[in-house]
Amino acid sequence: MTTTCKNCNYTFQGNYCNNCGQTANTHEINFTSILHEIQHGIFHIDKGILYTSKELFRRPGHTIREYLDGKRVKHFKPFAYIFILSTIYALLTKVSHKTSFLDDFLKGMNYASTTESNTNLGLLGEIIQWMANHYAYSTLIIIPIISFSSYLCFYKTKNNFFQHLILNSFVAGQRTVAFLIILPFAYFIKDKELNGIIDVIKFLLGICLTFWTYYQFFDSLKPIKRVLLTVVTYVVMGILFILVILLIVLISKMLNPTSF
Repeated sequence: MTTTCKNCNYTFQGNYCNNCGQTANTHEINFTSILHEIQHGIFHIDKGILYTSKELFRRPGHTIREYLDGKRVKHFKPFAYIFILSTIYALLTKVSHKTSFLDDFLKGMNYASTTESNTNLGLLGEIIQWMANHYAYSTLIIIPIISFSSYLCFYKTKNNFFQHLILNSFVAGQRTVAFLIILPFAYFIKDKELNGIIDVIKFLLGICLTFWTYYQFFDSLKPIKRVLLTVVTYVVMGILFILVILLIVLISKMLNPTSF
């Protein structure tokens, strides 16, 4: 059966256009087609978000390496993946009145600063508090920082910066999935001490997932070197994050000195 592509008007036979790659089955956009897209793009276990999440928890480093090597058809795009998941996580934490580890940490910093010096963190506190309250955007902001850090630390592996962006986007998505799984348990626990323990578990789990993924992804290096360079990556990321925040504060001070 001959089909005329609705995208480029090329005449072809089969399920996909030989000229532009568009599928021959282009249905009218309606309620049914939207449900179909949701089912196959998000909830399908063999393709989409669930498939990508499943593979990231089975063999994270190898999965990301294969994605970079071109095996991408079954996977959700990394930036859309992390943005959708982090947005869902942020909405659920708001609805359930739960806070992220970052949010609790920042409140503690502000409290300590206020009680010890009768001042708060000022613009610095506002910036970090904004990041705590906007998990999705904060994640997207932090990814380039940790990607540059891993790029510097693992430069001998010959992966470019943009490949590190993909790597760390998937790692951030993997971490967010883990947090989403833990969130229902935290919701039903009312004890503050237990919730504090859960926050620590989430923090440590995020680090462990990063170590696991990096350990598989950089398998061309010796095991001890992979572990040490991952530790150094976290240190470099912390330094770069502080420098970026201080730079923002400095620029703001120069532009509006009366606010300090």
